[in-house]
Amino acid sequence: MKPRVCILSQYFPPEMGAPQARLSELGERLIDRGWDVEALTALPNYPTGRLFPGYASRPCVETIGRIRTVRVPLYPSKGGFSKRIASYFSFVAAASLWGPRLCTRPDLLYVESPPLFIGYAAWRLRRSWRCPYVLNVSDVWPDSAVDIGAVGPGVALSLARRLELRMYREAIGITGQSQDITDTIRGRSGSTPVELITNGVDPKRFGPQTVDEEARALIGNEPGPVFIFAGLIGLAQGMDQILDLALDLPADVPGRFVIVGDGPVREHLESRIARERISRVKILPMQPRSRIPALLAASDVALITIGGRVHGMVPNKIYEAMAASLPVLLVAYGEAVRRVTEAGAGIGVDPQDRSALRDACMRLIADPDLRKRMGASGRRAAEKTYNRDQIADRLDVFLRARLAQQSS
Repeated sequence: MKPRVCILSQYFPPEMGAPQARLSELGERLIDRGWDVEALTALPNYPTGRLFPGYASRPCVETIGRIRTVRVPLYPSKGGFSKRIASYFSFVAAASLWGPRLCTRPDLLYVESPPLFIGYAAWRLRRSWRCPYVLNVSDVWPDSAVDIGAVGPGVALSLARRLELRMYREAIGITGQSQDITDTIRGRSGSTPVELITNGVDPKRFGPQTVDEEARALIGNEPGPVFIFAGLIGLAQGMDQILDLALDLPADVPGRFVIVGDGPVREHLESRIARERISRVKILPMQPRSRIPALLAASDVALITIGGRVHGMVPNKIYEAMAASLPVLLVAYGEAVRRVTEAGAGIGVDPQDRSALRDACMRLIADPDLRKRMGASGRRAAEKTYNRDQIADRLDVFLRARLAQQSS
């Protein structure tokens, strides 16, 4: 009999984002490895804070790929601390209420955090279904919230720490997206088994062959290498650094910057571009996930930014850039830079170091052979190290081992 897993996540396709891509692609691969897979998630609303067209504020069931997907209503929110908290807890309540009614009882819950508060839904569903859960941690909350200044010392932080430790210690297993994350969790999770399951990519979906005229038209045909950022335009991404870089380049140096996506900082960036007349930067609307490979293929460099030191963050965009044979100009600290530079796939600079970022950008603009070598190295890493099929194999083994241990 096939084991049955329910993926519990506030975020899922057709939304764009790293958790959405990772969970849906791993879910498909678990099906190939003999699992029955279902998802319990919210009505799609991220990152705009508005329900996507075609959805109403009521539960529904649809199929995403081959995954039966149960969607529940929530209070959608684009920004503001109190509104985001309300959104998180509205999903907790709706998932706890509708999950047992609309989902098939699973053998295992696979729970995506953040948001950390999803733990309350996991515990209620675990009791209702009498099944254990494995927790996936893609950002260590509340550490990440502290890193970006969203939470400071006080009662709220203390309560979040208690919730975090309880989630770790009541899980039968934990997976983490980076080595920094898994090392941190092992120091807090007691005897709960912890496994590194990195983000990854399907190399077959990416590459120069995916480019088409629609993508070229969106990117534009102005002279100079194109640096592309495709993803969430949020606070943690430090997107002002891209605009500062565009201003710092000498007038006689070619190069353009294309930002693709949406999020809470988009309006601020658009205002800066208009006010400061930053002609090198173009912001495109959020595109369907299926269009990202073609847009990357129409560009010359992937520019990926983080605003500061965010614990354990390794953006999934680096793996997609590698698969697209694009060199990576990465503004980040720690493990993210290490993974790019060890692969020979790009250049890493510290956040907020404007002169280093300008110099690295000018180096890539001036040396097309360097861009080609880094792109080829990144492609090899995507095929051999960050291939989603190999990552799914590790997850399959880990989940089966946890179930076997639970039943023994």
